[in-house]
Amino acid sequence: MLVQNQPPPPAPTPAGPPPLEALSPFERGAVRAMDALYRRARPLTEAWLRNVSEQWMHLGSYNMVHTVGTERLAGLTRNDRILLVANHRSFFDTYMLTLYMGRRAGLNQPVLAPVRGDFFYERPLGVAVNLLVGGGRMFPPFFRDPHKGDFNKWALARLADELREGPPVVVGFHPEGRRNKGPDPYTPLPAHPGVGKLVMESWPIVVPAFINGMSSDFAADIRSNFTGERRCIAVFGAPIDLTPFRRMSNRLVSHKRIADRLLAIIFDLAREEREVRASLGNPRY
Repeated sequence: MLVQNQPPPPAPTPAGPPPLEALSPFERGAVRAMDALYRRARPLTEAWLRNVSEQWMHLGSYNMVHTVGTERLAGLTRNDRILLVANHRSFFDTYMLTLYMGRRAGLNQPVLAPVRGDFFYERPLGVAVNLLVGGGRMFPPFFRDPHKGDFNKWALARLADELREGPPVVVGFHPEGRRNKGPDPYTPLPAHPGVGKLVMESWPIVVPAFINGMSSDFAADIRSNFTGERRCIAVFGAPIDLTPFRRMSNRLVSHKRIADRLLAIIFDLAREEREVRASLGNPRY
């Protein structure tokens, strides 16, 4: 059942223009370009994503991806601002989840998928992939370099702006903070408090999901779609009741508590994924 959140407290200060001083000239240009695409050319990039990118992604995954729980999203509409929180095993997790949220639950609002900037904003090939595959929606970036910390704070504030007062959107975010490369997909990394801060500064509708079976080898995933060699299972949970968190003050300890809770809910869905995988004969992931 959809949980109706209470009206949020007074909004934080908007993000404003990005602080680009610590970024390289190439990174500055990439950030400005993707920001402009989202702000000024959204209909054009939406047309590209819906008519080109989404079509070939579905063609390359429809037989491989098994979805569970999309009926739990029945109370949501394409006019909602949604924070999708999920585990992170491959480069394509957010795109697969949002693809099937649209196809199975009708949630076709624009998507923002923040990424690490070390490939998508530091190399020409990364910018090309962002444009051709993601329509520039792998935005905003977060950088590993501690000297770029002010930009990372801006990136989080920009996402809060979009979730709090922008047009309808789905923001994909990983509470683990980075890709989990460990051998066991059912063992999470520690939760990063950034997602808790994002929740407290925007109070969006939060949808949890657990996905297992995508790799970061694009060609191998497409091959598995047609050979049945491997199976991806995506489990969606019901929107999370944020009421218990509203009594907490907006500070780091609260952010971490929220992040830990969101991650626990995501990995509760992992148990359901294992049961479904067993019912399908334990196909390889």
